[in-house]
Amino acid sequence: MRLAMIYMASGFGRRFGSNKLLVPLQGRLLYQHGLQHLREAAGRLEISGRFQTSVIVTSQYEEILGHARSLGVEAVQNPNSAEGITASIRLGTINAPADTEFYLYFVADQPYLSAESIVRLVEGLIESGLGIGSVKKGSPCIFRAKYREELLTLAGDRGGRQIIRRHPEDIWEMEVPEEELRDIDLPEDML
Repeated sequence: MRLAMIYMASGFGRRFGSNKLLVPLQGRLLYQHGLQHLREAAGRLEISGRFQTSVIVTSQYEEILGHARSLGVEAVQNPNSAEGITASIRLGTINAPADTEFYLYFVADQPYLSAESIVRLVEGLIESGLGIGSVKKGSPCIFRAKYREELLTLAGDRGGRQIIRRHPEDIWEMEVPEEELRDIDLPEDML
């Protein structure tokens, strides 16, 4: 099975007051935490023998793109960041391999979501037979390829939740420990 894991690191950090993705957190830049967890999950899924994974980073920031390239990860420049998260969704989807069966979307300001939880989300959706997998109360979300065209036509800053609302009968949800869902929106969230 072909899985594209799309890491969306294009935000402006308006509520934070600066580019939060490049702020240090526990010895690394904020965006590096989630990227490490995503790469670790990709490795675990590859080792299982069931998956071929592609990790794709979308960003408007050359520092993030350069770091992704140095790790051997596909890096895609996002010139349309002002459109919101849907620009990253479209770019990641378009740049995924043509035979992709599953698209996983992961936001870069969620540094505590573990590789184990990411693997459980992927495997749980497949076992469910449903078309969309989501973490309750948050991100990430995973979609089967049958939703590719809908993903490509998203607009605004609401992301994949627009598709989820349209297809409530096709959703598998999973619980994740509350501390893993903590995202960084404000400087005080870094504590």
